[in-house]
Amino acid sequence: MKRFVLTMLSMFLSLPFLLINGQGIRATGDKMPVVSQTATTGTPTTYTGRQVMVGSGGGFTGFSTTYCLLDNGKLFGRRSRDTTFTFIGRQTTANTKRVFSIAEETCKIKTARFDNPGNTYTFIRWKKGRKENKVSWGAAGVTVPASYKKFYNSFMAMIPVVSRMK
Repeated sequence: MKRFVLTMLSMFLSLPFLLINGQGIRATGDKMPVVSQTATTGTPTTYTGRQVMVGSGGGFTGFSTTYCLLDNGKLFGRRSRDTTFTFIGRQTTANTKRVFSIAEETCKIKTARFDNPGNTYTFIRWKKGRKENKVSWGAAGVTVPASYKKFYNSFMAMIPVVSRMK
């Protein structure tokens, strides 16, 4: 038992030395593995596929909250004071297709022109690569097309209350 404890202690004490000298745990001739990032594994800031974003903001503080659904089903959220998106969860393939279909075909988000933000505002944004379009509303006295408001409400309904950004 004493020999075992001494062996373990010597191994434990030599590990920091190996790591500091750059030798690490791998053998001398081994090469480090190369990790490649692809567009399908990224966040909304690096993703090149289709994205639908909805959010709201403004008011006294000026803060905004954005939720982003990628066409691979990943759902993210971000507050304006955050530097990165937070992964919320994954939507089913059927639900993801439905969201993009409604946004692109019913709301015509890729070509729509409706920019009427107020002190507080709500928005829907579509993005693919460098192509992007956004509609926003909130100005007093301006009627919002029903399809935008309905889309926003149904998008927010698919985000569990416990997962919403606060």
